Amino acid sequence: MPEKKSDPVAKSGAQEAAPPPLVECALLVTASAEGERDSAVAQACEGAWEFAEAHGIHVQEVALETLLDDVPGFLNTATHWVVIGDDAVMLKAIDAAEAHEAGLGLVPVGRPTRCQSFYDLPGDTASALALAFRAPASGIDVLRCNGELVQGQAAIGDVPFLDRRGHAVVHAQDRLWRRWAIAARLFWTAARRVFQIAPSMVRLHLNREDNPRRCAVTGIVLLENDVENVAGRLVGEGLSARDGRLTALLVAPTSIVRYLGFLLATVFARKSNGRLPGALSYVKTERLVIESDRELEYRIDGTRRRGKRIEVTVNPQGLRLNAGARFDGMAGPDETGKDTLKLGNLPENEARLALIRHRLPLFTHALEEDFKDLFLLLKDSARIGPDYFTLSILSALIGTLGLLLDSAAVIIGAMVLAPLMAPIICVSMAALRRDVQLLKPALVAIGAGVGLSMAFAALVAILIPMRMVNPEIEARLEPSLLDLGVAVFSGVAGAYAYARESVMRSLPGVAIAVALVPPLAVIGIGIGWWDPRIMLGASLLFATNLVGIALAGAFTFMVLGYGPVRSAKHGLIYPTLAAVVVAIPLALSFMRMHVVWQAENTLRDQAFMLESGPVRLEATQVRYIDGTLHVRADVYAAQWPGPETLRDLRGHVAEAVGRPVQLDVTPRYRY
Repeated sequence: MPEKKSDPVAKSGAQEAAPPPLVECALLVTASAEGERDSAVAQACEGAWEFAEAHGIHVQEVALETLLDDVPGFLNTATHWVVIGDDAVMLKAIDAAEAHEAGLGLVPVGRPTRCQSFYDLPGDTASALALAFRAPASGIDVLRCNGELVQGQAAIGDVPFLDRRGHAVVHAQDRLWRRWAIAARLFWTAARRVFQIAPSMVRLHLNREDNPRRCAVTGIVLLENDVENVAGRLVGEGLSARDGRLTALLVAPTSIVRYLGFLLATVFARKSNGRLPGALSYVKTERLVIESDRELEYRIDGTRRRGKRIEVTVNPQGLRLNAGARFDGMAGPDETGKDTLKLGNLPENEARLALIRHRLPLFTHALEEDFKDLFLLLKDSARIGPDYFTLSILSALIGTLGLLLDSAAVIIGAMVLAPLMAPIICVSMAALRRDVQLLKPALVAIGAGVGLSMAFAALVAILIPMRMVNPEIEARLEPSLLDLGVAVFSGVAGAYAYARESVMRSLPGVAIAVALVPPLAVIGIGIGWWDPRIMLGASLLFATNLVGIALAGAFTFMVLGYGPVRSAKHGLIYPTLAAVVVAIPLALSFMRMHVVWQAENTLRDQAFMLESGPVRLEATQVRYIDGTLHVRADVYAAQWPGPETLRDLRGHVAEAVGRPVQLDVTPRYRY
């Protein structure tokens, strides 16, 4: 027998590495006899004969059907098969090779085949032949779904772009604009039918568990060799075709919002960071049985099937196949034999299953134990006691002194101490659930805190003989819709922090953002000075914060599932009406703010040509009072402006801003 030559596929730059051994004899398997082949198959067969002759390999050619009729007889001739053809030919050969433990090399012909993608086979015939004639070093796992071979993956139910449709997303990862374009298209396609998705109640029989898990899923992806898609990216580097385990991703959202979040997370997933999106669970086991009372639609490598019972098994390293470089170095069976179960996101609770049995709700509903824990936390937070009184008084004293000192740092300290956020969040939950027992103590706590804060702030204002409206006080006298926006987002943050124990430490930041104590301190200062303008302006700001937090907190609790949407709308009527009432003066204030901004922007460094010469306005400040713009500015002119010049200037300024103007100017000279 001639001496075997080195394999060109094995040359990887390391000259000292020994080339993989080639087989001594092989069966050359094609779909048909020699005279019936197409040109591509004939050319590949000719190349196979030339390769075998060059490397001293004994080859016998046989048609696939002839081989399948007498596999044991042909195994006496050669235990390694080199199969040339399309997917259908290779699929039959894989079935037979697994059943009879024959070695297998695949040479795809024609357009790129699924086998070429699944098993990472070379694209050119010469390299594919060099790989096919190797002696298989180790086998790869064989996954079967209800007895059918799964080469790439099987998908059960609704698995948006976790199947082969996700290849486009993965391949576009390196080009930002392509990724966004493909992601938007796929996301829109999946989101359009989101209200039609219904969970399937299934029973999962895992390998080593005696009792089945009863749960609700919208889809399941079973991975084998097709890891170059979104599902493979989510699982990460733990995938192996030689570990004797099947890998299953279970899509189990508890609401439409959670499902949409899952879509976004999967579309933009680059690679696993050890955490799965909230609607996904993950199983790695030897055997999985999925049962349902109604027929489930599933697809095996794109081929549609239906059934009430789907049994998935894996034959560890049952196929002695020469696969591509992607399979090199894959981990073998785990010596511990333990399954990997990441089922924390899987809805199994009976109360949860009852909520999503027929369709997905818009928001995830909180369960009874969630209500109990949160209610206890809210009631405890809103309880009036010595600590509550002490913090209310201290925060009011510190806030008042900070306002009089015009010190933002001192005011922030008062915001952190203020205990008012907790009872307002209680009002949000009470309004949502229409719970009078929770509402009464919360309102009492708010009333006590407000009364103490204003009383002690007024006392400080009376005792200190200094009455000057500084910028910190002035800033809280004309609230606008922007302040309502701050209150709304702070209410969202506060409710979310109470509902999620892990972010409770963020509450000081929420308290600083919403600033409940400063307006109360300003009201107290207004009472001490008996200034109606200060009292009314700060009262509007506090009412804005109170209503905004309560309404946004109630809506956030509804989104988090602590109140059904149908019943929650009745509880949200009063907070919404209060917000509308408060928003009217805030909108007027915002309009005044916009007028002032426009005027300042128009007059900034503006020069006017008067009869007496050019006049420039600098350091312009504008206030809007009773429909008139009060403009204060420095006037630069060539000569001292007299009454006629100032009247002329006022007319030009009024014409520029389009409103009546009152001028308060300071003449200045520049040499």
